[in-house]
Amino acid sequence: MGSKRKLSRMGKKRKAGKAGLEATFIGRSACVKRLQITLKDFRRLCILKGIYPREPRGRTPGNKKGQVYYHIKDVRAIAHEPILEKFREFRAFMKKVRKAAGRNEKDEASRKEKYAPTYTLHHLVRERYPRFDDALNDLDDALTLVYLFAALPSEKRIKTTVTQKAKRLAASWGAYCATSSSVTKSFVSVKGVYFEANILGSTIRWIVPHSFTQNVPPDVDYRVMLTFFEFYETLLGFVLFKLYSDMGVRYPLPITSADQSGFSSLLAANLHVLSREVRSAKGSVSSAVREAVENNEA
Repeated sequence: MGSKRKLSRMGKKRKAGKAGLEATFIGRSACVKRLQITLKDFRRLCILKGIYPREPRGRTPGNKKGQVYYHIKDVRAIAHEPILEKFREFRAFMKKVRKAAGRNEKDEASRKEKYAPTYTLHHLVRERYPRFDDALNDLDDALTLVYLFAALPSEKRIKTTVTQKAKRLAASWGAYCATSSSVTKSFVSVKGVYFEANILGSTIRWIVPHSFTQNVPPDVDYRVMLTFFEFYETLLGFVLFKLYSDMGVRYPLPITSADQSGFSSLLAANLHVLSREVRSAKGSVSSAVREAVENNEA
């Protein structure tokens, strides 16, 4: 059979790795090599983007068992992520800082700190949760992790800024639930206090650890937990801003040092300020309605 006849009857021979499972799934080491980033940054990007490993159905690509695979579409989505460029800029920035520290130029290294590249996760929250109901339905893990960091001591990898942010978020959420009377169920267990709340028709459950001295186990990867907290902090900020705006209150609450000193806990201070702001918002709305009615009558 001639080559032309064979091509017309059987089609063009496909190259290896251009179709099938080999073209659909890619290993983790190949992902890191393609994106030109470190494994640590790749894990952070996957957590922030909500991308997880896939398990191919049937046989494994290339008959490589025990390997972690990702979908090629997920890898292409990471390649076009703006945060990826920020990670590369930060890696180049840290090279300059280490070089200055290696030359014993500590003043120069500390001066470069204010030029460190920064990034936000606002676009990722809008991308992963296009509707507000989607964000409410995914708040269970976010609230549990926030309350966990609020109860942990500031040591090792857990910095004071992280625990303070977690305490502020937990106090803001607790003040909203108390003011809106959203909590429907609660019970005490060995792990902590379980709460269930109904927010705008969505059922949300979370755990609050007991107010004891928490033990920080050494075999836990806190880098992964901190990456999740980084995303959940932004997500919870968006949700609280929307919930407080529906009540006519600006978020974050204008809590002063005098407000905090007058109460025993941050939650009590948030609850007091939120109640005051709600009363003032209702008063301004009622006065505006009264003025509109008087103008119509005139």
